[in-house]
Amino acid sequence: MGASIQIDKLTHRFHRHATPVIRDFSLEISAGQSLAIIGESGCGKSTLLHMLAGLTQPSAGCVRIQDKRVYRPHPEWNMMFQSPALYPWLSVEQNVALGLEFTGQTRGLKAKVAEMLERVGLADRGRARPHDLSGGQQQRVALARSLAVSPEVILLDEPFSALDAFTRRALQREVTQIAHDHGITLVLVTHDIDEALIMADQVAVMGRNPGTLRSLLDVSLAYPRDPKEPAFKALRDELMSRFHDSVSLNSAVTACGVSADDGSSVVSSA
Repeated sequence: MGASIQIDKLTHRFHRHATPVIRDFSLEISAGQSLAIIGESGCGKSTLLHMLAGLTQPSAGCVRIQDKRVYRPHPEWNMMFQSPALYPWLSVEQNVALGLEFTGQTRGLKAKVAEMLERVGLADRGRARPHDLSGGQQQRVALARSLAVSPEVILLDEPFSALDAFTRRALQREVTQIAHDHGITLVLVTHDIDEALIMADQVAVMGRNPGTLRSLLDVSLAYPRDPKEPAFKALRDELMSRFHDSVSLNSAVTACGVSADDGSSVVSSA
């Protein structure tokens, strides 16, 4: 079952006297909801995700998952990166089993690993090494490793960006379906507008200098979603418009010479 996430006035500086990369970011994500985060490069999307994972501590504000303050990583809050981060000397089965072994969930381990590989379509590749797999298959192994520990939350930092278009679309739908089937809360960072709309129940648009929440768009389309459908195209146009408005506002603030600490956050809701 998924967990709720409360982001409360997060501010983060990489150094004590530096301009904040993120400032006063607040948002609530319901248990089992899928949220996508888009924005210009450098707006703090990945930094925000790292704070949700407990990999980075905010300079101010806090993150709570299921009402527990996040101070460090937790096995039930898994993160998938652009690289699948598999151990090349281990087999696929051994890579999938790692999370279970680290968390002491070794009872029925072999059956659990087999179930996860079946779920991601790799039931026949358990004894293979990562270098024997395609990029898409390697990401499926990483997904199976994350799912094996029955996570409440999966955080996705552009995990499909290096894949070909066909594999990327297939994984987008598979991950979304698995999350919905098991009630897992998903938070996705992406530069792909269609990916955000295919996978998310809600899309957050971030501004930059510093990173702030500019807009929230609800995506009330049934799954699976078809980018060719008129309703999808209409949402794409709306999201593109909000993204361009955010970029224009960033440019206007910079042109006027307003310091980052003097700018204001503008949030609109769908």
